Amino acid sequence: MALEVEMGLMSLLEGVGLARRVEGEVVLPDEPSSSVAAEVQPPAEAAQAVAATGGESSGPLSLQQVYAAAGVPACPYPAERLQRVLEGLKAMDPPMRLMTVQAIDAADDSWVINDPVNDAAAKAAAIDAYSNGIRADVSRAEEEGKALLQEIAQRQDKSIADIRRQIAELEALLQREVARGAQDSAAVEAGLQTRREAALRDLAALTQTANDMRALVTQFNVSTK
Repeated sequence: MALEVEMGLMSLLEGVGLARRVEGEVVLPDEPSSSVAAEVQPPAEAAQAVAATGGESSGPLSLQQVYAAAGVPACPYPAERLQRVLEGLKAMDPPMRLMTVQAIDAADDSWVINDPVNDAAAKAAAIDAYSNGIRADVSRAEEEGKALLQEIAQRQDKSIADIRRQIAELEALLQREVARGAQDSAAVEAGLQTRREAALRDLAALTQTANDMRALVTQFNVSTK
């Protein structure tokens, strides 16, 4: 009975193009060589291998580059192929899909179901590690940016304080210069005023003396020749 179910499932898969028979053997589309190693690197080791790649890349990596950086080995039946098979079986209910995949596994000795499952685990770990590296890189950049912004703000505050201090010193110097100019000007004006007054007194005295002399001459009417 189980053999009949399996044969029926294989016929169904052949009908939808998910499998074909070559010389009596079941062959899956784009099936890789059976000589490819099936051992999958443990997810923890894959995470460690790719963690440094996420933050140090000059740009985003392709999935193949992420997997290569994590050391994810080639798989005789990669997870992506199993995804395509499941996509072709999406019209089935979950138990029937599982039974169909088990039938495909049983009909092909070049791989076992653990191959795509381990491959998916290793690739998921590689993607997670790469994503964590990107997050760490962004977090590091944010911390560096905050420190740089703080440094810029501190430098700006110091520059502004220095400029304001210099402005205050210049304003004080300006006030001193204005006061000294006013004081010097007042002193010059006062000196000039004193000199004017002295000159007026001297001129008045000289004029008085000259008038007295002329009055004397006029009084005696004596020729001055």
